[in-house]
Amino acid sequence: MSTPSRRGFGPVLANRPFRALWIAQALAQTAQHAIHFVQMVLIEELTRSSTHIGLVILAFTLPGVLFSSVAGVMVDRWPKKYILVGSNALRVLLVGSYLLLLATTQGWWLLLGIYLITFISSAIGQFFAPAEAATIPLLVGESQLLTANSLFNLTLAISQVVGIIILGPLTTKLAGTRGAFIAIALMYAGATLFVTRLPRATLAVTRSTSPLGRWERAKADLREGWAFVMGQRRVLLAMSHLTLISAMIMIMAMLAPGFAARVLGKAPEDAVIVFAPAGVGMLLATGLLGRFGYRVRKDWLSNIGLVMLGFTFTALGLVSQGYRILPEPLLHLYPHAAFSLTAAVMGISLLMGLTMSSISILAQTILQESSPPTVRGRVFALQFMLNNLIGIPPMLTIGGLADWIGIPQVILGVGAVVFVASGISIYFTLSPARRRFLKELLHKVSVKASAIGRGAWHELILVRIWIRQVVRRWLRAWLVVYARFFRASSRWGAATSNPSLAGKGSKGKRPAKKSLASAPEQPPEIEPEIEEEDIP
Repeated sequence: MSTPSRRGFGPVLANRPFRALWIAQALAQTAQHAIHFVQMVLIEELTRSSTHIGLVILAFTLPGVLFSSVAGVMVDRWPKKYILVGSNALRVLLVGSYLLLLATTQGWWLLLGIYLITFISSAIGQFFAPAEAATIPLLVGESQLLTANSLFNLTLAISQVVGIIILGPLTTKLAGTRGAFIAIALMYAGATLFVTRLPRATLAVTRSTSPLGRWERAKADLREGWAFVMGQRRVLLAMSHLTLISAMIMIMAMLAPGFAARVLGKAPEDAVIVFAPAGVGMLLATGLLGRFGYRVRKDWLSNIGLVMLGFTFTALGLVSQGYRILPEPLLHLYPHAAFSLTAAVMGISLLMGLTMSSISILAQTILQESSPPTVRGRVFALQFMLNNLIGIPPMLTIGGLADWIGIPQVILGVGAVVFVASGISIYFTLSPARRRFLKELLHKVSVKASAIGRGAWHELILVRIWIRQVVRRWLRAWLVVYARFFRASSRWGAATSNPSLAGKGSKGKRPAKKSLASAPEQPPEIEPEIEEEDIP
């Protein structure tokens, strides 16, 4: 057993049973994340639909909500070594069933079979994680427990990067989906082999309470963990960041095959163009934060990362914006732009991975620093539950939206959501005094804006009245001028039509008209009199 003075990962890795469990975790977790990517590529090849990709993501996300509590109870009741061996061995068989399904079925039966196998495999995986976590204290001493947990958390984060961002795309690109399934089955088989080497101490079973008492205690623990999170603003923000990043990773994993195939015009497995640079960015963030992260405030660095993440999503959406208005994918119409467009997408992906990993590492560190050991496990259990619960609605809607309005528009919408989340996070990161000052400042600005708005509205009303009066006077003047012109022109026309009426006579009274009886007589010459008031 190591002494408390020995620090770092070396002492715990020198423990052979712990090392076997750690290697099994690395293989199993990497295989689990890699198969998620292979499943999405397979669905993209079969359906060319983001909606179906969302369904397969739901198939491996939903078991985390349905079976995590049940798995925790069963881990306490069954031998942990048997659970570890059985869960990995069963997943070897399930991965092999994908190959059998691809060789024997097609159409809707093939899709249904993929969804069913994905759901069952994910449900079995819910038993592996708690059994693994419960086995760690049995293999290391109390002085090494924190180091062992840190190593397992780091391995979990790296396995996510390696599996879904590097191993999945590369194996699919080099060996196809069937070759990727074979490689993943071999990784699960290796994990099974390593957990068989665990000592018999892991066969211990806890039989302390009845099922009812166990459920009641589990609910009480969950309520206590939730109360702690809600009472600690810093912990709540860190948990929100982790949940947001988890959702963003799943959204990008769902959209990446379609982005490569339908937007860029490449094969679905060429989504490595999007994912591989993101993986490099994640690993780069791990190294930079490990070396220089202690020099800056974690809260504000996380907020800066959120703002940068919003910019990266917006840039990725704008780069591919022409997809919806063009009849074919971008690179089919503009093959000469292949290098520039691919380089732009890879650069944005690199920055996206860098910001995502930075936010995730900083948030996880804040959770570990701010949570006392008595509630730390419940805090992380609550975090995993929230990741699954909050991740389900986007999985159900993002795929349909991508098929309806286009993948670039969905990416732009995701960027807007990240900007809103960053604004909320920055506000709650401020101290209470600064938040009060900000509220007062916003109140003063709103009052002034309201006063300016009311004054501007009053001025607008006055201007409208003045314009109405001017228009009325203008119309009245033109109507008068038009009426006088019309009367004058009509009289002038009547006068020119009879030349005898052109001259002006004396200004006496007009003679009375004679009756029809005197018509044969010579009519006297009549001079028309035009009164002065009739002349305009």
